[in-house]
Amino acid sequence: MAVKKGFIQPSNPTDDERNNMLKIALKEVNREEDFNNIIKNLSLPEEIKSINSFGNFHGIKVAVIGGGLAGLASSFELRKLGFDITLFEANEDRIGGRAYTYYFDKQKKLYGELGAMRIPIAHESVWHYINLFGLKTRPFVQNNPNAFIYIRNTRVRNDPKGKNVMDKIYPKFKLYPWERALPWQKLLSYGLLTPLEKMSPDIRQEILQIKKKYSFPIEYWTGLGIRQVLEQMGLSQGAIQLISSVVPYAGQFYNNSYFEILQEEYPVDFSYMYEIVGGTSNLPQAFLNSLLSTKPKEYGNIDVSKIGKFNFKKGSRVIGIYEMNSKDKVAIKYHSSSSNEVKSENFDFVICTIPFSSLRTVDIYPMFSTKKMQAIKEVSYSTAQKTLFLCNRRFWEEGDENERILGGGSFSDLPITSIWYPSDHAEIKGNKEIYYKEPGVLLASYAYAQDGIRLGNLEEKLRIKLIKRQIEEIHGLPEGYMDRIVEEHVTIEWNKERYFYGGFCYFMPHQLRLFIYNLSKAEYNNKVYFAGEHISTCHGWMQGAVYSGVKAALDLINYCKKRFGI
Repeated sequence: MAVKKGFIQPSNPTDDERNNMLKIALKEVNREEDFNNIIKNLSLPEEIKSINSFGNFHGIKVAVIGGGLAGLASSFELRKLGFDITLFEANEDRIGGRAYTYYFDKQKKLYGELGAMRIPIAHESVWHYINLFGLKTRPFVQNNPNAFIYIRNTRVRNDPKGKNVMDKIYPKFKLYPWERALPWQKLLSYGLLTPLEKMSPDIRQEILQIKKKYSFPIEYWTGLGIRQVLEQMGLSQGAIQLISSVVPYAGQFYNNSYFEILQEEYPVDFSYMYEIVGGTSNLPQAFLNSLLSTKPKEYGNIDVSKIGKFNFKKGSRVIGIYEMNSKDKVAIKYHSSSSNEVKSENFDFVICTIPFSSLRTVDIYPMFSTKKMQAIKEVSYSTAQKTLFLCNRRFWEEGDENERILGGGSFSDLPITSIWYPSDHAEIKGNKEIYYKEPGVLLASYAYAQDGIRLGNLEEKLRIKLIKRQIEEIHGLPEGYMDRIVEEHVTIEWNKERYFYGGFCYFMPHQLRLFIYNLSKAEYNNKVYFAGEHISTCHGWMQGAVYSGVKAALDLINYCKKRFGI
């Protein structure tokens, strides 16, 4: 368990416990009335849970492009009803997409997350499958008062009231007098949350909905960049510069749409968070294990003769999607890494879950609708760079109760941007002196946007040396200390990662209004459907991938019911 503001945060929370935490978090921001709308909009469609047309879709062939969470979730739900699924995954050695745990040892005890690493309590769609597969979870420590804020060569502890930053870092920025009187947390809340608070509950819930036309407040505010919103709220340029360093996740996206702030702050994503014990990759692996099983226990008492066939084409990169009007089919052309051949196969339906940054390089004929093709071309993706250090001792956990860092992150204006500490020791009681001598995996750098690109593109030796020196600087360690601590390291720069070419979808101003509705529309007369975190209002989260995958499956099911009279 983890304690936060006097509340004991349990491991493996029940639905009731998660709901209680969400209510507490909403009460803290005076938006208790949003509870029901948040749960409703983040839960799987009720219809998918009640469909009992088992076996009625035998013989209908569906190609699912992409073995990330969206593709796995849609495959899982379709197979349950009897559809025959062929899953194309370009990677030869792993599944999961951007749910990517890196294991340093064969026993899988020493690991870090190169992709998704935390789950908000309100992300109902993800929790549905965590519970279904019986995965273990523990609190993910988001904020730690012993962690550091390091700005303009000044190091302070990240105390909850922001006093250290006010005393030592505020003087380095040109702030208005009223800004100097407020802790940075309240400055941030005023600048970024005031527009949200002024919306009515009915309008606020549109943030989590895909709509053809949004209410005026949503369209107005999502048409502005994050920096523009801070300026409209009357913050000084000094305060805007300060916030960009104290909260780098906002600061590195100042030119992106304010929608990206709204989609996380409305459901209070950063209040109470969790991680999957053993690694995030356990979730996609659980999906795959079930799909490969001839008697999947997750389908309950369904007669196994009624479930569909599953064909997993690992190492098969889709290079072409073609409508075949004469046969009422869709042809998929793909390159098989095992045989080094280009092959083609026809399907009744397709669910495409790969990022638009990757779909852009796929041959499509005839082209999808004009609006869909424009979205594929324009929709913005941000990079993300992560570097993991396997350390022979957990130096960050040394010291007394006011010094040990058990989870949470340190934030800086240096290129490495942020350091994240593992939460696995946060629940340890007793003599913590013993445990810091164990090896541990440090997320040594998590940087986005421009810093992610610049750091990720450095030659490896220079990058690792730079990260080591900046960790020493942030922690006040002697130069060269990290050279004795770091045993192994790994870096991912998602812009350069094969088959991804971007960390996550991150809208620019107006892209919600221009593209979101058309992103999710089926093509080729309802034969090709789309899913993925980019086809959602939860960009960059597993929730967006899982929900969109299930929603695409449901749309396909409903079309088949209507077309075939099932």
